[in-house]
Amino acid sequence: MLHLRRLPGILYQRRYVTATSIVIILTIIYYLIHWGIMCTNLETWQHVSHLCRLHRRGEAIGSLCKPLCVEKQIHSLTCHAFHAGKEAVFSAKWEGTRMVFKASRKASGENVDPVYWLDSEGDRHYPTEDEFDTMVRNVVLSKLNLTISNDQLSRLSRLGFSRAKEKSVMRRIEMQNLWLLLQDNEYLCSILYADRDIFPQLLGTCGPFFAVEYVDPVEMSSGVMSMGEGREEWANRLKLAVLMMDLLDELETNLGEPFHLCDIKMSHFGLMKGGQRLKFLDLDSVLPRTVVGHMTADGSHCTRHEDCDFFDCRSKCNAVTSRCDSAVTNNNFQVVCEKIFLGWTLSGTVIVPGLLMSQHTPSSLAALLRLCANPDTDYNSPRTAVPEDIKRRLYTTLTEMEQSLANEVFV
Repeated sequence: MLHLRRLPGILYQRRYVTATSIVIILTIIYYLIHWGIMCTNLETWQHVSHLCRLHRRGEAIGSLCKPLCVEKQIHSLTCHAFHAGKEAVFSAKWEGTRMVFKASRKASGENVDPVYWLDSEGDRHYPTEDEFDTMVRNVVLSKLNLTISNDQLSRLSRLGFSRAKEKSVMRRIEMQNLWLLLQDNEYLCSILYADRDIFPQLLGTCGPFFAVEYVDPVEMSSGVMSMGEGREEWANRLKLAVLMMDLLDELETNLGEPFHLCDIKMSHFGLMKGGQRLKFLDLDSVLPRTVVGHMTADGSHCTRHEDCDFFDCRSKCNAVTSRCDSAVTNNNFQVVCEKIFLGWTLSGTVIVPGLLMSQHTPSSLAALLRLCANPDTDYNSPRTAVPEDIKRRLYTTLTEMEQSLANEVFV
């Protein structure tokens, strides 16, 4: 008690140090929240309040506006951290269904021209339906290198619930809302590849916000092996690895052109109910090979290979010209083998074991994983795509091990 009574005096004597410490702590907290590393539910409520103000002013429409802002049926709002590429990410519940609301910084209006243009008198002019269709097609072509069908165009150029007439006030608001949504890679992929069932399903929109189904992410902690784990746990991890390879194969072969996951983390994979299928949850950096190639070969100056990378999508610096002029050189299988299956390595030695490294890992599988993670044997800078024969060998090995162990453990 005596020490507590002396505390105000001590703080006053060291008031400059105390004030500096408080400022530093508050600054750190601010940037952690600003970068999406930390979050608070207060921030979530601010986003919802702003969205509902837009709805009341008639500037935000969508199938989720009424249940969120008027009927208050959408509840249990919970913030999500680690969303540096997004303006907002939070989950909520609606009629027993858990959903995730998202809005990119671009979709919130950052550095995005409005859908209308102003004349010399300051009057707004909105595109005709044909002009808007062309704008939509061009956005998809530039972002995903995809020429869309008329059916896909109709799903992208109209909100699902809307019957707004051409040139009406409601249609103009709808165009503006859609134009912001179309800047978001996740929104585009959720609509265009909904039939593939490899990304979370789109549930609705409100203004520049959209909501997708909630899928349980695979936690990073589950990727680290404990030396005392049982054979049942090992069988589950083998099954998860097979499901990952199934998903990667679909991204490689079934979407028109191969898609690259340029930001691969364990938590970016989500396990569907029933545990028989994975989905990829963070689509901000899910891009077709052509688009990634333009990004890594943009001609920018470089002094090392890493200068040409786009997150996990790696390329090479031209030693002669000191320019980034190479398309992406690795692929999803290489990154998953390196970062998830094998774990954190240092000069070829596994320091933190990954999903498939444990006491149960046979030496033949460990050797295959190292070859998959580093096809060019450069442990410091793996930037080569995994050859087809290694992919087949790894998939066959994991499938046979998983089925054999499942028959032994679960039957």
